Amino acid sequence: MYAVGDHVVYGTNGVCKVNDIRSSPFDENDARLFYVLAPIDSTSNLMIYTPTEGGNIILRDLVSVDEARRLFSLIPGIECVSVPVEKKRRDVYRDTLNSTNLEDYVRIIKTVARRRLDFKKSRRRLPDLDNDYEHTARTCLYGELADVLGMCRDEINRIINEIIEAEQ
Repeated sequence: MYAVGDHVVYGTNGVCKVNDIRSSPFDENDARLFYVLAPIDSTSNLMIYTPTEGGNIILRDLVSVDEARRLFSLIPGIECVSVPVEKKRRDVYRDTLNSTNLEDYVRIIKTVARRRLDFKKSRRRLPDLDNDYEHTARTCLYGELADVLGMCRDEINRIINEIIEAEQ
């Protein structure tokens, strides 16, 4: 069980701070305890309530400093997302993001970067779907790495972009 003040990853909301643990604010007959989470990167006053046990969305610890640093060396070997049927792209991206796995975030970022180049060469506009999922993947990835490594998001962005661009 997490404690008040802990930082956790909650689905595609990214890094959240546990602000409180309390009974259900929605149903006084619900005996479960709920975490009250506040996304670190949110400028709004968003509060997320999720059960302390058995929620539907992945709630996990942040990666370790060693795992975060190791990710940079793994990026060149991380494959792009495979989408065999274009109509399934949204589902594939969503499932990949929902894993909350750092390598999966990178997979989406690399996939969209490659697609952006292909679309630019053929003078077509990249679909908003790609931009939206790339934005979410970057937000989740950079937020977690910045929190764990004590770096600013811009520095994380620069490092990852340099690695990806060197591959292309």
